[in-house]
Amino acid sequence: MNHRTTARRATLALLTISLVSLAALGIVAALAQPAEADSNISIDLKYPTYGAKSQKIACTLTIQGGPAYNNGGNYTYKATVVADNDTGSSVSPSTATSQTGVFKFNVTLPGFGPQIIKLKINATSKDSVSKDSEYKVREFEVEVIDPIVITATVYNTGAVDADNVTARFYADDTLLGSQEFSVAAGSSTALTYNWTWLNIADGKHIVTVTIDDPNGIAEFSDGNNVLSMTIYVGNQSNPIGGVLTVGVIIMSVLVALTYMAKPARRGKGT
Repeated sequence: MNHRTTARRATLALLTISLVSLAALGIVAALAQPAEADSNISIDLKYPTYGAKSQKIACTLTIQGGPAYNNGGNYTYKATVVADNDTGSSVSPSTATSQTGVFKFNVTLPGFGPQIIKLKINATSKDSVSKDSEYKVREFEVEVIDPIVITATVYNTGAVDADNVTARFYADDTLLGSQEFSVAAGSSTALTYNWTWLNIADGKHIVTVTIDDPNGIAEFSDGNNVLSMTIYVGNQSNPIGGVLTVGVIIMSVLVALTYMAKPARRGKGT
């Protein structure tokens, strides 16, 4: 055997000893950390793709696959809001662990808009036996928009409290949403709903609020349980265009069901 072959074998032996020594010291422990490359983890998120500023939206997260799938291990998520302006935003709970991989959490959208934010989900799958784990990161977009705020005041003219009253909000005969409320005898309460359609067409719209009170004692100021108002969105004479006009209207003057009421036309000589 020549000296070169002996030297090479000695070098390989030294390298092997060095690696074993480093592993014993924990220096190469990074090799055992979770790896995202070629991850078998799947992440599915059911959530509203848009919402109003400061609105709380409900999310359902499902994590599947990875090392936890084989031996009944655990799935863990961590959720954060990524935005140009995330003031007022939060995720609750922002992290959790379970064997099912199904999680429910709420996201409070930022108080600044319009903007597009991202929900960043970091999901980990860990085997309960081998302790092997993998992680995967996905981002989901949510559009934060300026809502049209519909507000109506309800009065209780009776001598007893009105409980479990239902208010429904409509736009052009389409149900937007509903809410349940109570109002004490002889008092009033303000109902508020954020109209958050992504695209509200320019032109005439009829907004309606109805009250369903089993006892018939909750009503609007005119004594009825239906309140309708015609509003006009956009301004075709605006050279800037309808989109910007709608944005300005939403942020400045659409309030309390009296917004954008078209004034009566004055007769000649008035």
